[in-house]
Amino acid sequence: MKYSFAGFAACFFLFLSPVFGQSQKIIPLSSVVYGEMDALYLLRGLATPSAARPWTVNEAQEILKKVDPNSLNPRETALYDHIAAEISRPLRLTIDDAFTFDAKLDLALEAYAHTNTDDFVLSEDWNYGYEERQPAIKLSLEMNLYSWLYICTDLMYNRNRFNGKDEFRSVDDTGQGIGAETSMPPETYIFPRRSWAYSKPFITNVPTGTGIVDEFDFDWPKRANITAGGQHWNISAARDRIQWGRGNSGNFIFDGHRDYDEYFRFSAFSEKFKYEWINAVYSRPETADSYKLLMAHRLEFRLFPSLAFAISENIMCASDAFSPRYINPAYIFHNWYDRDNINSLAHLELDFVPFKGYRLYTQAAFDQIHGPLENDNEPASWGLIAGIEHARPALRGIISLSLEFAYTTPLFYRRDFVDFMTLSDTKVNHAEHVLAMDYTAYPYGGDAIVVQLDANYRFPGSALIHARVFGMIHGKMNFFTSHNKDGNNASFANMDVQTPSGTGDEREHTLGVSLGAHYTFPQRVSRPVISAWSNFSYIIKDNKLMISEEGTGENIVYRKEGLSRDFQVAVGMGISF
Repeated sequence: MKYSFAGFAACFFLFLSPVFGQSQKIIPLSSVVYGEMDALYLLRGLATPSAARPWTVNEAQEILKKVDPNSLNPRETALYDHIAAEISRPLRLTIDDAFTFDAKLDLALEAYAHTNTDDFVLSEDWNYGYEERQPAIKLSLEMNLYSWLYICTDLMYNRNRFNGKDEFRSVDDTGQGIGAETSMPPETYIFPRRSWAYSKPFITNVPTGTGIVDEFDFDWPKRANITAGGQHWNISAARDRIQWGRGNSGNFIFDGHRDYDEYFRFSAFSEKFKYEWINAVYSRPETADSYKLLMAHRLEFRLFPSLAFAISENIMCASDAFSPRYINPAYIFHNWYDRDNINSLAHLELDFVPFKGYRLYTQAAFDQIHGPLENDNEPASWGLIAGIEHARPALRGIISLSLEFAYTTPLFYRRDFVDFMTLSDTKVNHAEHVLAMDYTAYPYGGDAIVVQLDANYRFPGSALIHARVFGMIHGKMNFFTSHNKDGNNASFANMDVQTPSGTGDEREHTLGVSLGAHYTFPQRVSRPVISAWSNFSYIIKDNKLMISEEGTGENIVYRKEGLSRDFQVAVGMGISF
């Protein structure tokens, strides 16, 4: 029902849309355009360009217009020119005056190795995990009609997150864990205990032998967009990565760490204002015809060239009956007062550049706060991100440094009836259903204290060197821990504990150091493009929490004496035609 409305709305605007000279092509979050545009804005003393992403080419061109090319030094000019070239790159095949088309073939060979095959055995144990790894073969198709309709999709051959050689565990449904999603029949769905692919000491992204079929990822396309718009607006139905915010460790409403989200989106923007309305759909695997819908609307203001502010109201709705009132984006969602079916999350962002090259930013989300006349039977639930960033020319490139702190309370994203957790369903060998659990946005969920230091050294159009130091203390509140004092997730989220919750033996400590690089070889012609990349990581963990595979599903701590360490390597090379 949600997508039928999206289709109706898209058709309505298509017939009314005038023809403009701009393109509605969606720039994927993986594009270098975002990092380079952020660096250019910071160097010029401008607050971050719109943090509601991805952008269309049309919007990226409007953002770039705010920078005066005549005021730039040589290294800033190189950055500006590369951004302009990337966002103005046309589709290569012209069918007629109205229709253009492009087909891009990417071939990639990646190899992965690590030293600890006992404790680092799942995708999430890797710094370079499932979402980061490249498919062996990917065919991307793009179509433009005039300047107001754009369609893209992709086909790929990729190694699956799970396969039949993995070790799985089933979870008895006793109301003990996995958020509020506790109505699944026992033995129907299983969770990974040990991944065959991610626990091997060495493996590549090219399955061989029987793995050509058994390890194949059937969950594609990863990107599928149909979008239409005009000079200052855009409407789309998409499966794609999406992001709200400029946090480096993550963001609270939408975050690009996920493989993809499925959503309907409307965007309208001017020089100093942007409005965005998103309806994202998440499955609830316990029943075949049940869905959760994240309805979000965001107002973004550029109060001064150096100061940007955004506010959004967001609700997760799990009602089985769709109400027409939900499609009014101008309504204040919180005022529906429907606790059994709706959970609201307020969100704020502030971005300030006091001097050229220096940026202060913060982001806050409030899941449960108490008004003057409201009861306090549930503890406060919120998250905060704060950081400082610096950019400057250095030798022949641009260097960027950032230091970020994040804090989330134990019950952040957790509620009875409706929560902000996702349970995506993946088929293995055409038979078994495996659940990959995640949060809708911030990758570490609640009960976390995170400090992250990032450094990037970029040479526009040729190379990027990046380094990261990551530290986290995480309390005992994980996917399998009940949010209720009595262990009943059908009741209130009233576990009144402080971050990090639990005793020392129940907390997880993580320290990670990573270094990576990406290099594009010089080209004599536009195609093919040859590139190489690498990522080296050293990770130390202590007190890893796991779920018992027997008993009532209560959380059991398996603690290895001492620290668990892993040295991880990922290297790759690709060619694009």
